Amino acid sequence: MLPYHLYRAGSGLVRVLPRRASFVLADRVADVLLAAVPRKFDPLRNNLRHVLPDLGDRELHRIVRRNLRHLSRSWVDVMAMPLDPAGTTRRLREVNLHHYTDALDRGKGVVVVSMHFGAWETGLAAWNGGGGQLALLAEQLRPQKLFEAIAGARGALGVKVIPIDIETMLHGDVQTARRIGAAAMREVFKHLRGGGAIAIAIDRDLSGTGTQMPFFGAPAPIPLGVVEVAMRSGAAVVPIVLPRTSWGAEGRVFPEIPYDPDAPREAESARIAGEILAIFETVIRANPDQWHVLDPVWPESAS
Repeated sequence: MLPYHLYRAGSGLVRVLPRRASFVLADRVADVLLAAVPRKFDPLRNNLRHVLPDLGDRELHRIVRRNLRHLSRSWVDVMAMPLDPAGTTRRLREVNLHHYTDALDRGKGVVVVSMHFGAWETGLAAWNGGGGQLALLAEQLRPQKLFEAIAGARGALGVKVIPIDIETMLHGDVQTARRIGAAAMREVFKHLRGGGAIAIAIDRDLSGTGTQMPFFGAPAPIPLGVVEVAMRSGAAVVPIVLPRTSWGAEGRVFPEIPYDPDAPREAESARIAGEILAIFETVIRANPDQWHVLDPVWPESAS
C-alpha cells in the first residue's frame, strides 16, 4: 500500500502548494531517489544508451536526472488533474490536429498510437477534456486503491479507462489470462466501432508476446497488437506524442498511416509499426529526457 499512501500524500501537497513550488519539490524528490537507489534506474539508463550510444557517463547521468525530474513533474500534473480540470485542458496545445479530426470524422474509430513520453498522462486527459473522444487502454496498477485514485484523476476530464490486468495475465493460469485479455479487447472494439478513439502505447511489451523489430538499431519486442486492433476494427491509425513544454504539453499529431485491410495481417502490422517506430525514434532522439520507460525495452537491458 506504500505507493498509494505516497500518492495520497503527494496529492495533499499539490492541493496546497502553487504549481511552481510543487514542481520544485518534485525535482528534489527525483534527485533524492536517484541518489538513494541509483541501481533501480539501470533499465532507464540502459534504454537511453540505445538512444544515445556515444554519450559519456557524465552526460548520460545528467539526462537520466532530467528524465526523472520530468517524470516526477508528470506525477504532479496527474495529482492536479481533479483539482483543476479546466487548467489541465488549457495547458495543452495541439499541432496538426486535422490529422486526428479528419480520421475521427469518418466514423470508424481511431487508434491513437503513442508512447510513454513527455506529458502523455495529463496530455491525453486534456485531449479528452477538450472534446477529443479519447479512451485509454491502461495497465491495472497495484494496489487497487492506487489504480482507482489515478482513474479518478483521469475521470475528472471524462477519460474512459479500459483496464487490463497484466500482472494476473502473466502470473495466472492460461484460461484466466485469455478471459482478462478478451474482456479488455471487447471494450476496445466496442468503443472503436462506436466511432471513438482509443490511445495505446507501443513502446512497452507488457504481455511478453511482442514481435522482435528494429528499434534504435537493435531488435526489441514490440506489441503489434496495438496495430492489429485497428486492422481488425477498420479504425484509422494516427501517431500522437505529447512532449512537455514550458506551458504544459504539446499534442503533436502525425499523419494517419494507411494500411491495406486485405494484406496479410502480420506483415502489414509489422510494416505499420515500423513506420511508427521510425517517427518515435526521431522524437525520442530530440528529447531523450522525456522518454519515461523504467522497464527494459531491449532484452539485454534486463541483465
